[in-house]
Amino acid sequence: MHKNKMIILIAFLATIILMTTGYSTFATDFTINGTAEITGEWDVRITNITATKVPDGCDAGTPTFTKDSINFSAKLNKPGDEIIYEVTIENLGTIDAELQTIIFTEEIDGIEEINYTTSELKKDLNVGDSTTFNIMVTYVKKTENIPDVKTKTLMGIIEYVQKENV
Repeated sequence: MHKNKMIILIAFLATIILMTTGYSTFATDFTINGTAEITGEWDVRITNITATKVPDGCDAGTPTFTKDSINFSAKLNKPGDEIIYEVTIENLGTIDAELQTIIFTEEIDGIEEINYTTSELKKDLNVGDSTTFNIMVTYVKKTENIPDVKTKTLMGIIEYVQKENV
């Protein structure tokens, strides 16, 4: 009886060893390693501002810019005078852009006789593209007297965002 138990135990151990060897022969583990990196560069910026029209007697100042802002100071002499500033925006990055928002707000407490207008901007600004737009500052002709308040400030926001590639 003890001999039969030994034979059964040996047969059982042999079966387990055989099953383990068989399983490892027909089973494979895969190891997967991966890394992802964003290599695109976002670089949509202002690259220039120039006064392109300055009537006699007016002063366009020296307009300045950084990559994300412009500053100018227009001095208009008489009704009908208009100074035009041309602004250039370029996509120097590697990601296409599209115009998301454009908001220009004139100061509420400013003089009514000064009017700001802008020309259209290019909606899509793909890699390497540029767009120019004009800001026109006009001393409107409807004034009867020179007002006490003689200034009006313009605040503007232009927002380009990453264009979705569909």
